[in-house]
Amino acid sequence: MNGAGQPILLEIDALHVAAESRHRATPIVRGVTVSVREGETVCIVGETGSGKSMTMLAVMGLLPSPPMRVTSGAIRLRGRDLLQLGERELRSIRGREVAMIYQDPMSSLNPLLRVGEQVAEALEAHGVPRGEAYERTLELLGRVGIADPPRSAKSFPHEFSGGMRQRVMIGMALALSPRLLIADEPTTALDATIQQQIMALVRRMQDESGMTVVWITHDLGVVARLAQRVVVMYAGQVVEVGSVRRIFEAPEHPYTKGLLASLPRTTAERTRAPLAQIPGSPPEPASISAGCAFAPRCAHAFARCLEEAPPLEPRADGAAACWLGPGGTAP
Repeated sequence: MNGAGQPILLEIDALHVAAESRHRATPIVRGVTVSVREGETVCIVGETGSGKSMTMLAVMGLLPSPPMRVTSGAIRLRGRDLLQLGERELRSIRGREVAMIYQDPMSSLNPLLRVGEQVAEALEAHGVPRGEAYERTLELLGRVGIADPPRSAKSFPHEFSGGMRQRVMIGMALALSPRLLIADEPTTALDATIQQQIMALVRRMQDESGMTVVWITHDLGVVARLAQRVVVMYAGQVVEVGSVRRIFEAPEHPYTKGLLASLPRTTAERTRAPLAQIPGSPPEPASISAGCAFAPRCAHAFARCLEEAPPLEPRADGAAACWLGPGGTAP
C-alpha cells in the first residue's frame, strides 16, 4: 500500500519537546509537524541528535520524564489527541493501536525472562487469556521467521543472535495487529544480510495487515527501499518533506543535498571521487540561536539565514524550510 488518498492516521502538529533542568528548559524537538496516512510508509531521516526518536517517543507517551516533557503541540491518532490522555488510556493504545520496535533489542528484552514469556506478556497485558497468549506466541514466532517456535520460546535472549532478537521484538510489536508501527532504526546494529531480511519481514507484515509504518533511520539506502515519503529532520526541526523520488532526484534543502552527496557511489576504482561530507557537526540544542540552525554548516547561507529561521513552506510535491528559492536558487 502507498497510502495515497487514504485518511490521515497520525498527525503531529507543532510539537515542542524540552529537556528541563532546575535553571532552564532546552528545546529538543522544535515545532515538528508531520502527517502520516493509512497504509503509508514514511521514513524520518537525519543525523544523530536531530530529534527523530524523541518525536516518536512523544507519540508513544514514553519520553524519559524527567527531564523530557512536551511543552506544546498536539499528537492526534485518528483525530484523538494522545497528549490529552491519561497513562491508563495510553497503555490501552500502546500495542493495540500503535507499537514500536526499538533500536537495541538486547536492552529492550528482559535478560531474566524467556523469550516466549515476554511475547505472551504483551498479549496478556491487553486481556488475552494465558493459554491463548501462549498459542499466539508460538504462531507469532513462526511468522517472524524464528525456527522451532516451541523450543525457541523457552530460550533466553542471550541465546539468540542479534537478528533473532530483533525478530522477537517485531513479533511483540505486531502481537495485537496495531494500525501504526514505529521502527526506531531496528537494523542499525545488524549486518547487511540480516538488515535485508528484517526490512523484507516488515514489508511482508505490512502487505499482510495493511498497517502504517514510520521508519526512523539515518541510512538513505533504507529510505530508497522502504518508503513512499521522506521527512528530513535537523536540530529538532523538519527541514524537508517529499516523495522518495523527488527527494532523491531534486532535493530542495542544502542539508538534504548534503546527505545525498555523502552516499558512496558504485563506480570504478579509478574514477571514484572522494566521498563528500557535510562540514562541521550538528549543533548542541542549547546553542541554537535565531536564524536557520543549518546556516553555520551551509555553503549557501546569506545574511537572512543567520537572522531569521525559515518556515516550512510548500515546494513541488512536498515542503522545505529554506530561504533559497526552488532548486536552490538565490533569492
